[in-house]
Amino acid sequence: MFFSKLLPKEEKYFENFKEMIGDISEMADEVYNLFSADVPDKNIMLRVKPIESRCDAIEAKIIKRLNKTFITPFDREDVFRLVKRLDDIADMLFGAATRIEMLNITHKIKYADKLAFIIKEQISELDKAIQDLKVKSVNEMKAVKTLEVEADKIYQQALKELFENPNDVLNVIKEKEILDILENTSDKCQSTANVILAIFIKNA
Repeated sequence: MFFSKLLPKEEKYFENFKEMIGDISEMADEVYNLFSADVPDKNIMLRVKPIESRCDAIEAKIIKRLNKTFITPFDREDVFRLVKRLDDIADMLFGAATRIEMLNITHKIKYADKLAFIIKEQISELDKAIQDLKVKSVNEMKAVKTLEVEADKIYQQALKELFENPNDVLNVIKEKEILDILENTSDKCQSTANVILAIFIKNA
């Protein structure tokens, strides 16, 4: 009886990861809607916060289970790294959204919609990869990297144009902060893909 409690129900880890990436996908959709609108809808923040809180709760649930069990579906360190990377993505998406209100942005930020769209696509590929954790498919990891390279190009172009005519220095600072967060979010998606790829390789 005692040892049965120490044995994890592997399905729960996979279910939690699937639930978490589903929530993150929902956040990515909301963030894309926020940055693609001509006038940012600040009500989106009200919808994003509960989703981010759900991700925090799932992270806490997985870490609590890790601390209570000896056997995990794959390396304990990889379970921890994956849940932390996913939570980082959720935090960064939430951070990008809240900056709209915090910095009092009332206009569309050029290229932010393109970056948000790429992030949305990256998360979609991560979603597929997490659904496939048991069958160890790596195709999605290549797609995430390709999208990350595209995000870097868009980010560089966005900064180039932002600093070409810096008439409003304060506005430049505000927009750059948001563009930075979005670009870093894309990088974090790639970092998450690397963790998943490592899991695939170790368990091949």
